[in-house]
Amino acid sequence: MVRHVRALPFKPSRLHGLSLRLIASHYENNYGGAVRRLNAIRAQLDAVDVTATPGFALNGVKREELIAANSADLHELYFDGLGGDGTVPAKMGAALARDFGSTNAWHHDFVAMGKALSGGSGWVLLSLSLSDGKLRNMWAADHAHSIALGVPVLALDMYEHAYHLDFGADAGAYVEAFMANIAWDRIARRHAVVAASFAAMTSPMSDEIDGVPVVDVDTARTLVNDPTVAVIDARMEDDYAFQRTILPRARHFAPEKLDALAAAVPAGGKALVYCAYGFEIGRTAARRLRQQGVDAVVVRGGIGAWRADGLPTEPAL
Repeated sequence: MVRHVRALPFKPSRLHGLSLRLIASHYENNYGGAVRRLNAIRAQLDAVDVTATPGFALNGVKREELIAANSADLHELYFDGLGGDGTVPAKMGAALARDFGSTNAWHHDFVAMGKALSGGSGWVLLSLSLSDGKLRNMWAADHAHSIALGVPVLALDMYEHAYHLDFGADAGAYVEAFMANIAWDRIARRHAVVAASFAAMTSPMSDEIDGVPVVDVDTARTLVNDPTVAVIDARMEDDYAFQRTILPRARHFAPEKLDALAAAVPAGGKALVYCAYGFEIGRTAARRLRQQGVDAVVVRGGIGAWRADGLPTEPAL
């Protein structure tokens, strides 16, 4: 399917500080050129016999497809962000303040990143990370490098073609002009859609599994440092032998020693229980302790998550 350029969502002559000549050249030559190049590359790919094409040749064409596709997409995002007066709506401002501390802090960071690309090339992207749902300012170069699970909601083009006709080498003045023309209503709508998608594709981690309270490694670290809390390593013998390190103060009770475990922690006491990776072994041990009147919780992700976070362990005796 042939891709066509999108119509501009604003009248170029009504932008402030960005000339009609600059926008027309950028839109027709650079954005339009990316779309035309993408169509040509995909037409070439449609005719390629992948079974008879050398790997390096196929890789080269696919790389060019990626660059052209991202160039087209980012230019569409860039133009869709223009045509406003730079005023941030309250709800979008609240999202920026949540993730950057304040709208001004976001603004200073975004502008500084743009000006830092002066004399170079690339993009500055305000993206929502699908790994944690937070907004982040990201650097991108060559139309192909940025955060893998980030969905851009605002794009600033820092390639020279975006500003040299009006500003020459004064990229900083261009960045300021761009900021004054942001159409935040469209940015806010895009952010709302992406944020809703993030909420739909992720479910909050339960604080309880199979009736056993589950804690993250930060909470577990606090409990490890509490001398009134018993720390129980409930790994199977094979897992324990594979890596003979334990959480600080931990005692090891394999699943077949649950009776000894129950006797080791008095009723009314507290216990932090973990296994290798936080599945049923640790929960079974914690449940047994809870049946004995012990306030037992299990570590989410087990000692594997603890080690992966770089938290301290001790050699097993």
